[in-house]
Amino acid sequence: MGWSNIAAGAAMGLWLLTTPVFAAGAWIDTEDFAAIASGETVPGYSSKAQLIRKAEKAMTQPVPLLTDKEVVPPSGDKRDYTSLAIYFWPDSTSPDGLSYVRRDGHVNPERWDESRYDARRLERMKSELRALAQGYAVSGYEAFAERAAALVDSWFIDPATRMNPRLEYAQLVPGKSEGRHSGIIDTVNLIDVVDALYLLESSPAFPPEKQRKVKAWFGAYTDWLLTSEKGKREAASANNHGVWYDAQTAVFAHYAGRDDVARRVIRDVVHRRLEKQLAPDGSFPLELARTRPMNYSLYVLRGYLTLARVGEELGIDLYDQKTAKGQGLKEAILFILPYVRGEKQLEKRDVADWKASSFRQALRLANRHYHEPAFDFAPVSADVRQDKS
Repeated sequence: MGWSNIAAGAAMGLWLLTTPVFAAGAWIDTEDFAAIASGETVPGYSSKAQLIRKAEKAMTQPVPLLTDKEVVPPSGDKRDYTSLAIYFWPDSTSPDGLSYVRRDGHVNPERWDESRYDARRLERMKSELRALAQGYAVSGYEAFAERAAALVDSWFIDPATRMNPRLEYAQLVPGKSEGRHSGIIDTVNLIDVVDALYLLESSPAFPPEKQRKVKAWFGAYTDWLLTSEKGKREAASANNHGVWYDAQTAVFAHYAGRDDVARRVIRDVVHRRLEKQLAPDGSFPLELARTRPMNYSLYVLRGYLTLARVGEELGIDLYDQKTAKGQGLKEAILFILPYVRGEKQLEKRDVADWKASSFRQALRLANRHYHEPAFDFAPVSADVRQDKS
């Protein structure tokens, strides 16, 4: 059904349309959706009609459930999220392929095997929920919110199917590990989920009691991040993993009403992370050393901008804070911009595609603080490049 049909149905009283009222998220701005709903074009987003079409498509998709996988995790509970370490492959020198070995930057397609793993399932849920929530935000069409609420029920509320708020079996390595602390980065996808939840808060399909239950889930996951052995080890990671651990903890704690936790994380970012990771020239050496230096430079900076965005909501200015050497997020942005715009190339090329679209969205939101014309630029080659070594 197209938007014209939805509008016609609303005029006849066939569907309930509401006026959404939003809270700000980590990767969205409420002003943007209000503008799109009124017919304006907003950089970084699809048009109103396109967002509605995406939501319509999501309405037709089956609900992806963790309990659908065929292989049961070591816990015996299919509600435990399970994934394969993204860059690990069978050992060609071993008859049974074990133990898997690392090929940094090269994604093993086995990761997307839904009979064994949940990574694709998680991404599908995130994408469908985001499409439904954004479609609802620009149209007020309650059926979108109702379908989104069904997804939320299945993943975070229904005891029979909801995800356990822990990641004991994420990014496992066959023959070596049943799960690793680095697998926590898989739930960066849940930041998109939280943003979608904010967009749904004014819908009758997402009443306060349902919101309370979902926030309780994110509170429990926050506790696991803070107290589990895997959470503590990921918090100690020196590269982008540590930054995204902080970003997830801050976003989830803030959503769950644990602003004391979120503030503590954000206030410690410069001393704990930026002082150790950011070079005097504004680069991130640990990311430049990877086989995908451009990809990971953008990725870690997006993590920092996510933290700054949450800090903004909590009255903490991370955008302008500096290290002891006078470097901050603005200097990191200025370092990477010429490479994003195609004016320069890193000495070491990425072994696979890199995309700037998500970084550009984070930068666009950050530029509402910086007001730097140079930070507002057109995408290069559809924001996708493949560099060959």
